[in-house]
Amino acid sequence: MKRTILQSRAVKLIRNAAISMLVLLILVVGAGVAYTWYMGQTDIENTSAVAEPVEYEPVKVVEPPKPAPNAKVGASVQTLTSPVKPGDNTSLTVKSTPGASCVITVVYDKTPSTDSGLKPQVADGFGIATWAWTVEPSAPLGTWPMKVTCTYLEQSAVVQADLSIAHPVEQ
Repeated sequence: MKRTILQSRAVKLIRNAAISMLVLLILVVGAGVAYTWYMGQTDIENTSAVAEPVEYEPVKVVEPPKPAPNAKVGASVQTLTSPVKPGDNTSLTVKSTPGASCVITVVYDKTPSTDSGLKPQVADGFGIATWAWTVEPSAPLGTWPMKVTCTYLEQSAVVQADLSIAHPVEQ
């Protein structure tokens, strides 16, 4: 008799679980059908049509203000690639007065460098002048001076920096 009671309880439990699963499945399917029907009722414009081109105004480039004729000239080192080894590339960036003519000299052990990257530069509208050159393979190891002179309307400013040429192991 105990077996029959346990069996009937197990059968009821399985039947109730099956009915619950069936009701849940019907609710999910019904919700999906209702959602699909509702979305089909809304008016959607033809999505296959090509969108009209949007017209944009051209970008306006903001020019930096020109320095006053009586503005004092300044010069400062912004970036320097150092230390380097002989034969490496290096660069120096200086900020000065916009439009200033800047000349650089690099001297290795009392011998001025003649690299083509050391030509005079005119500072751009933001006052930036940059030089990039290759250190001579025969340049001696040590710290060597670089001098930049920037001139604008008969005024000038000088800034000096040191380029360190080191053996590859010392870097």
